[in-house]
Amino acid sequence: MNSKEDIQKQFYKIYKGHISVSEFEEWLYKTQEIESVYNNDFYFKLLDLDYRKKHIKTELVKIIEMEIPLGKFEQPRIISLLKNIIFEKGDAIEILEQLYDDYCSGYSFLRYLGLTYITGIDAIPKLKQRDEWDENEFNSKREILNNIKPELIKEAERLLSFFQEGLLIITEENDYLDYRKEEEKIELHNIEKMFKE
Repeated sequence: MNSKEDIQKQFYKIYKGHISVSEFEEWLYKTQEIESVYNNDFYFKLLDLDYRKKHIKTELVKIIEMEIPLGKFEQPRIISLLKNIIFEKGDAIEILEQLYDDYCSGYSFLRYLGLTYITGIDAIPKLKQRDEWDENEFNSKREILNNIKPELIKEAERLLSFFQEGLLIITEENDYLDYRKEEEKIELHNIEKMFKE
């Protein structure tokens, strides 16, 4: 049985590109609860879409975006990325690339992590590119990442603590409330100091 939250999670996943249109379509036909959670018109709008059209995702997003509580899903996503840095889960390059995109989209508290990525880390090969590189060159380039990991982890922990204390709250996609003291917003006011430490 799919609850409203389960349905919204699927809407969020297609909205963010975490699942393909075909995966969404397959789920849609299996999830008749959409009709009872929302209404017949809404459900039939989704069913009537031609999921093989080139720009179907744009049409789909227009229908579902008002039904996605973005803040509710964005905050756990950002927290998960920060935890992945802290616990070295996944490829740090890919995580930093995502955080850079999020910084550019409006999450300015990610400034240090975003700028760290774009000022050289973006040239380091991703783990999934290992086979495309000479092994020594790959390891040499990845060593740069190992040298800065302690600073990345420290910043991820700092930001995570603000979320845990309720001082950073994501309200909508790319929008958030910031209840930190001015001196705690070092990434906004004194980025040079952060890079020197």
